[in-house]
Amino acid sequence: MEGKQLIAADEMVQKIRAAPAARRSTEFLLIARTDARAVEGLEATLERARQYRAAGADILFVEAPQTDDEIRVVAQELTGVPLLFNWAEGGKTPPIGYEELRVLGFRIIIFPISALLAATRAIEQVLARIRADGTPAQALADLPRFGEFLDFIGLPEIQALEQRFRSG
Repeated sequence: MEGKQLIAADEMVQKIRAAPAARRSTEFLLIARTDARAVEGLEATLERARQYRAAGADILFVEAPQTDDEIRVVAQELTGVPLLFNWAEGGKTPPIGYEELRVLGFRIIIFPISALLAATRAIEQVLARIRADGTPAQALADLPRFGEFLDFIGLPEIQALEQRFRSG
């Protein structure tokens, strides 16, 4: 099993090494993620992350440190490179404040589930209202207008790009 894990790490390093060579824009940043913590432990995970950085990763993403101390160790051991923190609600990583993460050196902090959970609750509520009333009329006052939704998802920018690059 260990040999297979090492091969996988080597393969990932090769892929990361290839990505900067293929980069066509300085605005493209390579985020290298390792999920090795759950299988190989923290020390092996940190070594992977160091290898990913040496291979050309711009940002390191160490998934699922399991204690506050591990979060701090990740930040201390991987100084000098921007770090990404996955604030996954209900995951194995303990909750830690945004400001503390910033002080530790995490430059990108993602909240991948919060908006989805909030949207799920809102969907449940509006569907319950429609079921109870037989119409969405009473729910409309609390909802964004369709134009607001289109602005939020960036449709005007998409349409501007379509217009700009339309052939003919």
